[in-house]
Amino acid sequence: MSAGTSLAERYGPRALILGGSEGIGAEFADLLAGAGLDLTLVARSAGALNETAARIRDAHGVEVDVIELDLTAPDIPSKAGDIIAARDFGLVIYNAGATHGVNLFLDQPVDRALNLVALNCASPVAVAHAALGKMREKGRGGLILISSMSGLVGSGYVAAYAASKSFEIVLAEGLHWELQRDGVDILCAVASLTDTPAMQRSGMVEVEGLTPMDARTFATGAIDALGSAPVWYAVGDAAVEGMRAMPRTAITANASAMSAQLWGIKVDN
Repeated sequence: MSAGTSLAERYGPRALILGGSEGIGAEFADLLAGAGLDLTLVARSAGALNETAARIRDAHGVEVDVIELDLTAPDIPSKAGDIIAARDFGLVIYNAGATHGVNLFLDQPVDRALNLVALNCASPVAVAHAALGKMREKGRGGLILISSMSGLVGSGYVAAYAASKSFEIVLAEGLHWELQRDGVDILCAVASLTDTPAMQRSGMVEVEGLTPMDARTFATGAIDALGSAPVWYAVGDAAVEGMRAMPRTAITANASAMSAQLWGIKVDN
């Protein structure tokens, strides 16, 4: 975003946040409402959606619509098209996450892995395709996809999750190249371990020396990075480059050990 241009001028009048009921999504909603954007929040849980919407309306006086929707449903392409067509969205944030089962790939039902592929691969494609065409016509707008450090390397116990999150990073890089000439900003914001209700529900255990990032801090950093690069890493570029300098097999081994530690899985040596 260019200096002197407000969020409302660049990305108004309304933002669509998929996965906007709690955690990172709710923090995005609060920040954008504070900047004067109206909102449409999408998530599976009607209760959490309505609570967040009411809080933001009271705090900022903006218009907030809610849509209860499962983003793994097979009819997402048509549903996404209907949602995008109904409003003038200048910013779309795809923040849908999942309290994914953590175990060996073959020790879980295949439907669990396919659910992650639908959530983190198929649905972002459908949403991006529906939203970006209108933005290209206007010559402005933005799309933020939320990924994870898990997407940087294969990892045991979260193999399908890590693979699906890598898709979002690569998708954003390609879309950024294609649409920067049209005035549309694309960003993949890559989260490290972040303190959210979904993380707390996942069964993750405390690990000494590993402190989750605050969700507000992550959302603020992502908004600040929008328009400056195709990918923003919450942990910083130096940490990512250091990780990439390691042999891939070593990084995978480390990531797998960390996954086991975070979810309290006993590993037989």
